[in-house]
Amino acid sequence: MRTTPRRPLGVLADIPPAGWAVVALGVLRAVALTGAALAAGAGVDALLQGASAAPALGIALAATAAAALLAGAEALPPPLAQAGEERAWRRAVVAAQLTAPLDDGTPSGDRVARATDDVERAAHYRSVFLGPLIAAFTVPVVVIVAIAVLVSTGIALPIAVCAAAIPPVIAWFLSRFRAGSGRFRMISARLAASFLETLRALGTIRLLSAEGQRRAQLAAQAERMRVEAMRLLRRNQVVLLVTDAIFGVVMLSLVGALAVSGVADGSVSPGAAFALILLTVPLREPVDRLGRSFYVGLAGRAAAERVRAAIASAPPPASAAPAVAPGGRIRGDGIRVDRGGVRVVDDVDLELAPGLTAIVGPSGSGKSSLALAVAGLLPATGLRIDGREASAEALRAAVAYVPQRSVLLTGTVRDNLLLAAPGASDDDLVAALRAAGLATPEAELPVGLETRVGEGARGVSGGQAQRIAIARALLGGRGALVADEPTASLDRDTADRVLATLRDLARTRAVLLVTHRLAEAHAADRVVVIEGGRVTAAGAPAELALTSGYLAAATSAEEAS
Repeated sequence: MRTTPRRPLGVLADIPPAGWAVVALGVLRAVALTGAALAAGAGVDALLQGASAAPALGIALAATAAAALLAGAEALPPPLAQAGEERAWRRAVVAAQLTAPLDDGTPSGDRVARATDDVERAAHYRSVFLGPLIAAFTVPVVVIVAIAVLVSTGIALPIAVCAAAIPPVIAWFLSRFRAGSGRFRMISARLAASFLETLRALGTIRLLSAEGQRRAQLAAQAERMRVEAMRLLRRNQVVLLVTDAIFGVVMLSLVGALAVSGVADGSVSPGAAFALILLTVPLREPVDRLGRSFYVGLAGRAAAERVRAAIASAPPPASAAPAVAPGGRIRGDGIRVDRGGVRVVDDVDLELAPGLTAIVGPSGSGKSSLALAVAGLLPATGLRIDGREASAEALRAAVAYVPQRSVLLTGTVRDNLLLAAPGASDDDLVAALRAAGLATPEAELPVGLETRVGEGARGVSGGQAQRIAIARALLGGRGALVADEPTASLDRDTADRVLATLRDLARTRAVLLVTHRLAEAHAADRVVVIEGGRVTAAGAPAELALTSGYLAAATSAEEAS
């Protein structure tokens, strides 16, 4: 996964419009607070001089009320914006995951984390954390400018220096603690991935009586996550202590010393000194804000970077590719496929014509990679439709794909079929099931289209699941079908019925069958032998039985067994 490029404006580019509204309200609140403090100071001076303090105190109360109202208004935009941020980010992440390469190697736990926890944290960081944080940092600026203009430039200057030191020191702390946050996220993602894998392989784990071993592994990973979480919390408390105690004490001490010194030398009045002490509260606002939400910001920014990286890793749409009608003539001239930096299919010529073409070869020869490439599910070069270079999108529009293990989502048979044709009627669905070899779907499936199925094709037999997958592929109206070892996990009788279905379909369309069963290859109209990613023989089954060394050796081995 490639990293997200750094943006020139940094965190400022992350602030949504609602965040800038919070910043504007924060500036107005700072003005009101400053006015309230200075008015209170003027009231103190009036009392010391024996004059009426009522006008000044009235202004102070009005300014304080305005500041309170503005603070309430600041709290409204962030939570309202967070829901929209989550929807937008989650939509982008899901779109990226659905278009990502099939073999990009991203663990399932990381994929789940991107679309759930990371999106939630990133949205919270952008909408709830950043705007109020920037607003908190603008408050001291407004206060210091007011002190310089209305009280004393000599006092405002050291306060400004102290306030300016806060952001770089806090940034240094953030950089020191990012590694710890990253370790915690990595350990958490590994635990999620292990738990997800355990659920998927629960049947196998029970068959092997490995429940105790797996339970111990999950417990050990959970303990590592607990330990890392406690370390992260301890580091967070250190940051809170440093920022709250040191900066709070330093700022209060500095302002107090400047106020006392100003009163002593007569440069400021006692009321102005009192106002300066009151203004230490808004001057400390950045520290208070970051102290309350340091971990939220740290985790949120890291999550936002990961989400952006996941979105950026999605391949761009190939809009420049020519539109091709489904069913166009598909031909491969020198097909090349690379997976993980290794060329697995090299210079293969192939034509999908009406009829059944079988691809055979030893394990690891590139058969499945070629099938995925023809179906537009793996990047490849050399594939053309109607003489024009074919994009992955064009291939997916022209070729239906049936994997070795049928994948049925939790729901009914109808739900699964409608994935391929959302507008299809029940009659269309039944017709597709019949074309896929279920002669009487209403009788062969427990409750027809309402039959419940789930992950691992629970609810139907293996043969029925495979024919449902074929029916789903047919509903897309594509002119070619690629079946990647669709009978590998079926018994012989069920496999024969699936093969008969494919032969029936091959009467009107091109069917490409990847198989390791020689009987299926001999039933094809044409056989292509792939060894080491290259075609070593191609022709009618009867011809190749005599000329192909691989077929001869495989036939001898099969007869011996």
